[in-house]
Amino acid sequence: MFKIRFSMRFTLGATIVLMGALAMVLALATGEIYRKEAVENQRAALVELLQITTSELLRDLEERARDLGQSLQSETPFRQAFNAGGTQLARELQKQFHQYFATAEVLKLEKLVAFDLDYRVRAMATASTAKPGNGDVPCAELIDTARQRTPLERMRIQSALCLEGSLPRHVVLLPVGGLRPIGYLGVVTDPAPQLARLESRLGAPVRLRDVRDEKLYTSTDWPAPDAMHNALVAEHTLTKPDGAPALKVAILRDIRSLRNQLQQTRYLVMGLTLVATLFTVVVALMILEKTALRPLNTLTEHLRRVTRDKDHLAEPVEAGGLTEIRELGEDFNQMARELDRLYDSLEHMAFTDPLTNLPNRARFRDTLEEAAAQHARLRRPFALFLMDLDRFKEVNDTLGHQIGDLLLQEVSLRLRSVLRGSDTITRLDNETIQELDNKLVARLGGDEFAAILPRVNSADNATSVAHKLLISMQEPFVIRDHHISIGISIGIALYPQHGEDIDTLMQRADAAMYFAKNNQTGLAFPESMRQTSLI
Repeated sequence: MFKIRFSMRFTLGATIVLMGALAMVLALATGEIYRKEAVENQRAALVELLQITTSELLRDLEERARDLGQSLQSETPFRQAFNAGGTQLARELQKQFHQYFATAEVLKLEKLVAFDLDYRVRAMATASTAKPGNGDVPCAELIDTARQRTPLERMRIQSALCLEGSLPRHVVLLPVGGLRPIGYLGVVTDPAPQLARLESRLGAPVRLRDVRDEKLYTSTDWPAPDAMHNALVAEHTLTKPDGAPALKVAILRDIRSLRNQLQQTRYLVMGLTLVATLFTVVVALMILEKTALRPLNTLTEHLRRVTRDKDHLAEPVEAGGLTEIRELGEDFNQMARELDRLYDSLEHMAFTDPLTNLPNRARFRDTLEEAAAQHARLRRPFALFLMDLDRFKEVNDTLGHQIGDLLLQEVSLRLRSVLRGSDTITRLDNETIQELDNKLVARLGGDEFAAILPRVNSADNATSVAHKLLISMQEPFVIRDHHISIGISIGIALYPQHGEDIDTLMQRADAAMYFAKNNQTGLAFPESMRQTSLI
């Protein structure tokens, strides 16, 4: 019976060609996966940043409108006109369009409306006209909500986004008359100029569109539609009180450099693999097993390890054999180092909080899932800490968000010092968890932090660590000559005692944290809340 027999030349050449092809496929596939993950995580981070910054700008707009209303109420002619009503009140409102708040463009003032105690329009003024008596009510949803409030609640300032036709408007409703209101004043502004400041706040092009997708504002450096292939767009929709869209805000980031780096690496991997494969085929045909097949088998095994676990990518390969095969091994190591650096950069971008350099929420949840999986195999418990800073909002409101950001960085350093964590954790697998003596601390967002304490199996041990954290926060933080005292509230849940799945564990730790915050106890376990029927 005829049997096909392959020569060593053919077998060796075919094997090395196959190895090269697998290496190229592996590099291309893993590079594409990480490219997509990095882009999507960056988009999610941009959306979150856009939401936070947009909220800050709208709060600033509300404060400016409130300042205008309070300044107007302090004027005697306005108070007299408000009592008199009619044309006199309309003229006083009209004057405000020639005052500082409007002329200095502190506000893009659209309307000023005076209401009586039943929220009926007494007078209204715009940039061009003023009229007494009843008229169109701006932001009817806000007015309807205000009518349903109790007398005490009506003393509070209300604000909302509304639509005038298809144009977005920001309305602030203030009581007139102090503790005994005689009516209300509505300040109607155009939010677009305020939101256009996102461009300078975020250092990125901004686009504002109304509900009909008509342009309200677009940065001059916003690219044309046919030039968007290297742009990453994050969009956030602002809504009215009833949840309907009012304004669409979008920012853009240029990811050309990232794509170019990935493309260059892809070409480099393909080129190096192709050259190395062809060269090794020639060398392998001239040597025996000891000098050819064994070194190639070494490379093959390393590729298989990388296929199973990319953490082996950075490990150097000593193939041995002839000089040419040694050079092949060096080229392979160089390629692996470049890929490893690229993967590290992508993972750091995707799983690290940019402000504190701590693991972010996505990285922390992955680690929590791995810790739960480890318990299922090795029966090793752990403790989950959820931590929220006390009085942090007061720092932001009084000293500004820049001081607040610096304070968050200092808090993260102090937490890592107490928990003996590393500077940042961009990779964490089961083997790392088994050998981890330090604790993983992460920033979940805002002023909320979390930590996993491996091998903590009792409430006493967890309490001891929590007390260290509470004590560490008692010492004031010195930020740019400001001595800032804050506290921290800690919710503690033990796995599996307080939950056998991570969602339950997170929920109970979160509830315990808010219990500790509301009751000023510093720390709390789920057991602390049973008498209040919270769990």
